Amino acid sequence: MLEARAGLPPAPPAPGGVPRFDSAADLFAARPDLSMAIDLTDDGRHMAELRAAAPAGVSLLDAGGALWVWEMLASEKLCSTCNLHLREARDLFATLIDQVDEDILLLDTEGRIVDLNRNILQRKGGTKDDWIGTCCWQLDGASFCCPPEHGGCTFRETVSTGHKAERIHTGVNDDGRVQYFRVYTYPVTDDAGRLTRVIEMRRDITNRTNMEIRLQQAEKMAAIGELSTYVAHEIRNPLFAIGGFANSLLRSPSLDEAARGKVQVILEESRRLDTILKSILNFARPTSPRTGEVDLNLLARQTMELMSMGFDQRRITVEMELAADIPKAHGDGEMLKQCLINLVKNAQEAMPAGGRLTVRTGMNQQHVYVAVADTGVGIPPELHDKIFSPFFSTKEKGAGIGLAMSRKIIEEMGGRVDLQSQVGKGTTITLYLLPLLAVPQTTEPARDDPAGEGQKG
Repeated sequence: MLEARAGLPPAPPAPGGVPRFDSAADLFAARPDLSMAIDLTDDGRHMAELRAAAPAGVSLLDAGGALWVWEMLASEKLCSTCNLHLREARDLFATLIDQVDEDILLLDTEGRIVDLNRNILQRKGGTKDDWIGTCCWQLDGASFCCPPEHGGCTFRETVSTGHKAERIHTGVNDDGRVQYFRVYTYPVTDDAGRLTRVIEMRRDITNRTNMEIRLQQAEKMAAIGELSTYVAHEIRNPLFAIGGFANSLLRSPSLDEAARGKVQVILEESRRLDTILKSILNFARPTSPRTGEVDLNLLARQTMELMSMGFDQRRITVEMELAADIPKAHGDGEMLKQCLINLVKNAQEAMPAGGRLTVRTGMNQQHVYVAVADTGVGIPPELHDKIFSPFFSTKEKGAGIGLAMSRKIIEEMGGRVDLQSQVGKGTTITLYLLPLLAVPQTTEPARDDPAGEGQKG
């Protein structure tokens, strides 16, 4: 702010104007509080006078020095404005990133976390300071990273190539359920083109993958339906003929023991083929479950009374955890019993050295359920999405129909099937069913359900 001027004829200042003094000495005498004086002439002709008259502690500047100070003040003001805009842009960017549902990490070239978004903190807990500086593979454990046989690590690929990379990662969560993630990594370079950072984004695609698997199975089911029609017409009749002639040969007295053994093999194999054929036809044919009332606790007890014979010899311990006061389920008791028997058989086969088999019932907000849990070998993550596929089996014998048929039956009753499994810890398969509501029934329920009571509404 300009306080006074010297070197001009003295004159009374205009209202609000700057006072004028005849000499520098007069100026300093009238304004002893001044801390700086500036010679604004181009040649600096007043600097000697200012030096002679200025009291101690007063700074003196010529026109060049004053211009330099002005530029510094102007640049500082401009810099503050730029910093304000920069902070606003960073805050906006951070807000947008935090609104994204996917995990987003900023990594250095060694894989250490430089920054991360809010979605990760909500999922993993803690603060940013807890995670910054740790390695990216520490976030979800080393098991999350892609092994070399699946294409390797996307981060390392981006660091080595300088290009974007992506992979699908498969992992098992703490509940034993498989999760699918698509992981993207993007390079961040400086003005010289050197890689300085890597952005990693992890997107949970479990639901989408599940829908794709279900669609593939639906297409497979349609193909099986067409195939079963062909099989029924073209294979079953010759198969009956083979079995009939084999039976006739076995009754012939002219066969020696060696020939009789070979014919017996033909007969047994024809029967096995007929069993597989029936499974195919039954699987492709709609099950048409009858609507009835099923007491899941009673169903579980009846099934285990039937299936637990011989468990002692196999060193299998049975535990029943049946919830009290659960509602009856909507479904077909005979078909549900078939599904439960399937689950129990699979559980005992998964424990060749013995273990614990648990059958439990309960209810959540939407379903009643019955679950069969074992402490067997478990199912590898890569097989979780195949275990319910028709004709897929991990056993040497069997057509791979049991679990596929069970899920088909449950879904046609309006329920669903859930799988939890960890290798070396065991497997739990849960059948979720619709509960029977306290409303009048409009149709006659089935009366021959083994674990239900038919009644008119």
